[in-house]
Amino acid sequence: MKIELRAKQNQVMSQRMLQSMRILQMTAQELESYVNELALENPALDVEFPASDSIDEYQQSYDIQEQDRYLTLRQNNDDDTPKERWNFTTGQDETLREHLLSQLDLRRFSRQDALILSFLLENLDGRGYLTEDAGFVAGRFHTDTEVVERLIQLLQSLEPVGVCARSLEECLLLQLSDAELLDDTLERMVSECLELVARSKYSAIAAKLGISSSAAAKYSALIRSLDPKPGSHFYHQDDALYIVPDVYVFRSVDHFTISLSGTNSPAVAVNSYYQKLCNSTDDPETRTYLQEKIKQVQWLHQCISQRQSTLRKVAEEIFKRQTAFFAQGPAQLQPMKMSEVAAAAEIHESTVSRTIDKKYLQCDYGVFPMSAFFQRRATARDRRSVARDEQNFTSDGVKRMLLDIIQTEPPKKPFSDRILCEKLQERGVTISRRTIAKYREEAGIPDASGRKNNIDS
Repeated sequence: MKIELRAKQNQVMSQRMLQSMRILQMTAQELESYVNELALENPALDVEFPASDSIDEYQQSYDIQEQDRYLTLRQNNDDDTPKERWNFTTGQDETLREHLLSQLDLRRFSRQDALILSFLLENLDGRGYLTEDAGFVAGRFHTDTEVVERLIQLLQSLEPVGVCARSLEECLLLQLSDAELLDDTLERMVSECLELVARSKYSAIAAKLGISSSAAAKYSALIRSLDPKPGSHFYHQDDALYIVPDVYVFRSVDHFTISLSGTNSPAVAVNSYYQKLCNSTDDPETRTYLQEKIKQVQWLHQCISQRQSTLRKVAEEIFKRQTAFFAQGPAQLQPMKMSEVAAAAEIHESTVSRTIDKKYLQCDYGVFPMSAFFQRRATARDRRSVARDEQNFTSDGVKRMLLDIIQTEPPKKPFSDRILCEKLQERGVTISRRTIAKYREEAGIPDASGRKNNIDS
């Protein structure tokens, strides 16, 4: 039997450190679920998910600015006839909110009214019904209920008729009134007899309203011809993945603003009752238990604060290095490494990786995974330069160059990868044919024979 002593280093991570790393990596939805689960186990934990009023108002204001820009572009387009400008035909991917916004000119309204209108549009369900009552909306925006009712009536006057109703009855009455068919009998029939209409109980309807059975049948047929769900014909994303951006980059006239989602940072605190109980109890077991739970809350608060601080640092460093992207669009995306951001933010590269994992950023050009801003470099050399200085292009930039080159190739004789390599060299990009084939496949571009077959077919 041989006994040996060996020195060996092992990295041991505490439970707290693991929790901190886990929280950093969570999305906003995952963090909310995690904190709620802890609240069920820990009586000393008070949780409050702050209403993201600042983000909501900023987003609504941003929507107003976007519509202003859209209307300006439309008015400056000489090819648009009045008929085209006011054509409300539903596009395949047009949402109800977009359809209604196209009929409103939010510039006509005060800022307060415009924000309320945006909020009402956000609270239409898949049927086109308003899900919040006027009193709640008035309280949220610190105004009178009459003001909100006036704006609801405005939305109810738009196409499709019946939208922004609070109930099925109101939806049907709006449609009958718009068609100038509403009379006292129809109003009572909609308000009191919808269930009988659905069951074709004409005799019961006639007896209740004092009309003939034939009239009840005629009115019922008219009601059935109405649309009970005017918003259902528009594009919905109910079955799509719902993404909550973690970072917003808003553009104003002369500057950008970086904001974190309000739902991103639940406010956690120690429950005052259990804090007092811990300080006053004479039972050692109770005190030990409560001290442990209070420490858990304090550490959770520290982890969430650190998560927010790190997320903001990384977002700011991304913006600094990708300012051209946010100002001019995706074509200006620059090469960027996680190590560069980590060094600037004074954190570890693995921390950057955890921070951007499954998180999204919203800007003028859409919603993007934060990982999309980290693009590898494709080395390029300017052959005309004596010093042969190296420049850097992203792989996406090279793919766009390939697409540009392929669009100019002879239809009957598409460029081979070798010729594509030469064409790229003319643009100052020197990469191997193997890399070109890889980029071409990633971009979904067939090889030369495949492109020729596509043309011939």
